[in-house]
This record gives sequence, C-alpha cells and structure tokens, in this order.
Amino acid sequence: MKVLQAGERVWIVLDDHATRIHFVIEYGPAVNQITLETHIKYRVDHWVLRRAQRWPLGYYDELQQAKDACALALGMPTFRTPATAPDGSIVTPEEQRARWQAGLDPRTGQRIDRSTSPAAS
Repeated sequence: MKVLQAGERVWIVLDDHATRIHFVIEYGPAVNQITLETHIKYRVDHWVLRRAQRWPLGYYDELQQAKDACALALGMPTFRTPATAPDGSIVTPEEQRARWQAGLDPRTGQRIDRSTSPAAS
C-alpha cells in the first residue's frame, strides 16, 4: 500500500503496484448526525471518479488510524454473500468479516495456521 499526499489536506491510497487508487483520505469537518456537533476528522472514502458516488470507509482522529484502516480494508477479502459452513449452517457476510479480522477461517471459524500456508513463504 502506498499513500501519496495529493493536496494540503488530501491523501490518496494506492495498491502495492501503484496501478489503482483505492481510497482518498480528506482532513476536514464532519458533523455528528446525533448531536449535530462538528468535529475535524480524517474521512476515508472508497475512490470513484465522481465525488458524489464515493462512500465512506470511516472517520478517524489521526492520519495513522486512517492509513491503518485502509491497509486492513485492502488486505480483507470482500464478503458479499452468505457462505455455507461444513456443518451446513449459513455464515453471514458480517460473521465472515469478523472471523477474518480475528484470524479465523471465515467459513469454519477455526484458527488458521498462517506459518504453514504457501502465502507465508
């Protein structure tokens, strides 16, 4: 992942090969929808050319937190559909995502030994 400063308060996040923009980070005001308070935050948006079509990944207090969220999102597979576990139960995309973030197999929920996987070498 590469982060380039594109303006005074704007950063773009590229993949490792620097072939595609994945996220844009902007430092500016954000309004809390419940309390209507305005805070200055780092807003991370998924990148698309038209600004109106971007959707937020999240809001963060520090630039490093925003970069970490981008790195986590880039490494995470997209869980969009329910999966069937070996026992026949249905695993929702939210459960799959939570298991993956905890270092577990998204389908089974078992611990993954990454030291013996081919990707680790």
